Formats: sequence, C-alpha cells, structure tokens
Amino acid sequence: MENFINPKQVYADLRSDFMFKKAFGQKHIMIPFLNSVLKTDRIIDIDYRNVENWGLSPEDRKVFYDVYCHTSDGNDIIVEMQKREQKYYRDRCIFYSSFPIHRQFLDAKNEFLLQFENDTEKPPFIWDYRLHPVYVISILDFVMQHEPSWPQDRFHSCYRLKEETYHESYSDTLNFIFIELPRFNKVAEDIGDDIDRWMYLFKNMSKLQSVPKNFEKTWMSDLFDTAKIANFAPKERQKYLEDQKMLYDYQNCIDFAVEKAAKENLEKGLAEGEAKGREEGKIEGKIEGKIEGKIEIATTMLKNHVPIEQICLYTGLSEIEINKLINR
Repeated sequence: MENFINPKQVYADLRSDFMFKKAFGQKHIMIPFLNSVLKTDRIIDIDYRNVENWGLSPEDRKVFYDVYCHTSDGNDIIVEMQKREQKYYRDRCIFYSSFPIHRQFLDAKNEFLLQFENDTEKPPFIWDYRLHPVYVISILDFVMQHEPSWPQDRFHSCYRLKEETYHESYSDTLNFIFIELPRFNKVAEDIGDDIDRWMYLFKNMSKLQSVPKNFEKTWMSDLFDTAKIANFAPKERQKYLEDQKMLYDYQNCIDFAVEKAAKENLEKGLAEGEAKGREEGKIEGKIEGKIEGKIEIATTMLKNHVPIEQICLYTGLSEIEINKLINR
C-alpha cells in the first residue's frame, strides 16, 4: 500500500478525508480558515460538535458531517470536503442545515429545563423561534453549474435568502458557501490574501517540498507541521494510505466506466452509421436505377422518332437531358 504515496512527497493532500479532518479538527487551524472563508475576524473560539446526526426518529437517514462546530457567539458551522460531483448536492446542503436548526430548538428547551430543574412547578416551555446563523461551507473538487454569465475564475460564492426583485435580505439564518477549487488557478507568486493561500494549499499541498514564501503565518506553520507525512504516527500513516488507495480505486473505476462508455458509444455509432450507410446505399441505388431506366426509355423513344416534348412528359427528363442523349 506504500505505493500510493510518492516517496518524494513531503506533505499530505489536504483534500483527503483523513488529512482534512486531522487539520480542521484543530482549533488553531480551523478558526483562521473560517475567518478567511467567511470574510470576518469575529470568530475567536469554537466548540466541536458531534459529526453524527440522526433524524427525528431512528428510521430517518443518518447524517455524517466532515466537521461541525459551534462558535462562541452562537453560530453553527458545517464544513464539508466534497471530492465527487453529485446531482443534488445543493439540496443535500439544505438538508444538512436542517439539523443544526433543530439542534438550536433542543438546546433552548434543555436550557429551559435546567433553569427550572429544581422547581416543583415549572412554567410551560415556549420557544420564541429565535435562530442563530447556520453556515454550510463546501470545498468542492469539481465545478458547479452556474449561469452562463458566471465568471470562470470566481471560486468563492455565498448564497442567502433574499427577495427576488429588490434583493432585500429575508434572513441571515441560512448561509451556503461554496469553494470551487478547479476555478482557482493562481501560482504562489500571485497569492493575495489568506483565502488565496488556503485555496493554493488545498490544490498544491501534496506537491510542495517546502513552505513557500508569504506562507509564514503561525496558522500556516501549524498546518504544514500537521500535514508533514514524516510526523504521522504509524496509525495515521496507515489511515492516510487507505484514503489514497480508496481515491485511486475510485478514480480507476470512473476512468474505466468513461472509457467503456466511450467505446460502447463508438461501436454503437459505427454500427448505426454502417446501417445508415447501407440504407442510404439502397436509396441511392434505387434513385440511380430509376434514372438509368428513364434514360433507356428515352433512348428507345428517340430511336422511334417520338417527339422530344412527349419524351419529356413521359420520362420526366428535361429537354436539356434528352438533347444530351441525342448528341452522345
């Protein structure tokens, strides 16, 4: 399995499931990342929450997040690394956001129950429906579908609820942020701000041999130390190898499926083209046969001194075509 890591590779791929959770499971790396992506500096502290979520009943679908945290000012943030394109991924993000919202209701109810835990007579629990913002951040290793006017190099987008005509904000509760890695193509020398640095590392971490210039911030140094394969414990190295093998196998399956589909479509196209060609040949043969038949009839009529006008009427040939027969 060691073959799935290049012997010269110094740092792990930040997009791998193991490395992603290892890096962003650390506050001192996660907080700068969130501040960069959300374009703020207000996130000072976070608490990690259980990434495993059930529905309202045991029969409901179980949901696993990559990373789920709660900020000190009450916001809920889900971060997902999505390597494979899904048809309904946007709907999946909306579904994911429903769990933290329900969790806020449960937290409010539990807080109420604790407040009156020792009271013999508890007042009825009444929730005022106040919600704190929920953010679903998706780092995508593929390109989403956008309107044709969407700039090709715009890799960072944020969606919120707004009025359709005047774009008045309805609520800041639901926030969906998408980072499309294939749209980011800057080289190290063109890096501008921290979001650029993050995107560059997502795409190039596993190719680097050392820390690039302008990447000397504290959180970056921590990230490079965390991603250094030589620093992995044996179990961590094994887990990373398993991730890489799974990704390799998946990509091989995709490549094989694409190649097989292309071959089948080619063979089908050739067969259809051949059948069409045969059919077209038959049609062309019939047309040529009809023309030759008319010429033979016209030639016989000319030998019998039938007027050209009648030959044209009988065969459908033009007067010019019949005159060519006469002059042959």
